[in-house]
Amino acid sequence: MASNNAAYKVDGSAFESIDVVLSGRQIRQSAGLAPASNYVLIKIGQGTSQSIGLDEAVDLNQDEPPCFLSFESDRVFSLTINERGFEWGASEISASDIRAYGGIPDDHQLILDSEGDRPIEDDDVVRLKAKGAERIISKPMEKICIVTNTVEEYVEPGRFSFEELAKLAFPNTEVTPNTEYTVSYRKGPGNKPEGSLIAGESVKLKKGMIFDVSETDKS
Repeated sequence: MASNNAAYKVDGSAFESIDVVLSGRQIRQSAGLAPASNYVLIKIGQGTSQSIGLDEAVDLNQDEPPCFLSFESDRVFSLTINERGFEWGASEISASDIRAYGGIPDDHQLILDSEGDRPIEDDDVVRLKAKGAERIISKPMEKICIVTNTVEEYVEPGRFSFEELAKLAFPNTEVTPNTEYTVSYRKGPGNKPEGSLIAGESVKLKKGMIFDVSETDKS
C-alpha cells in the first residue's frame, strides 16, 4: 500500500514526513544536519535554486518530491543563470553543477558574462562573490574541430558515439559482421582526458580532442 507521507530528498537521500509543511530547521534536523544553524539549505527547482531559512515553511505537497542540498556554511551566495536567480551555499560552483541545476544541455557553451564573456570549461569552477551576483549565460556552440586519425574534422558539439566515430574515420567502408573497430582518445573533457570506447558507448566532445580509430577484419 502506498504511503501517504510527504516525500523529499536532502543531498540525494530520501525522507518522508507525516506533515506536508516543515520548517527549514526540521528538514535540516531530519537529515542529521546538527546544529541546524551551521548549515545552509538550498532548494533545487526547475532551473533555479533558493535558500531556505531555519524558520521558513516549506510545502512538501508537490507533484515531485522537493530536493534540497546542504552546505556547512553561514553564508548564501548569489548568481544568475540565463537571467534566472540562483542561490548557493558555497563560495564556488562547478560547471557540472551549473549544467545540472540550470538545465543547460551539453551542446551549449557556458559563459561567465560578468567577466567579459569568459568561456567556462567543463572542468572549471566559478568563484562566487560575497556581495553581488555572478552572471552566467549559455548559448549554442558552433562546430568544433576534432582530430580523427590525424585528419581534422569539424563536427557538431555534444556527444559522439563509438559508431559515429567509426563512420567518421572510415566513411567508405562497408561494415560487415566481421568488421571490428577500436576507438581511443586523448585531450578529452573533464577528469578523464584519455580513454577508450566500445560499441554502444559515447563521449562528450571537446575542441581539439584527438581520436585514434582502427579497423580490423575478423575473417
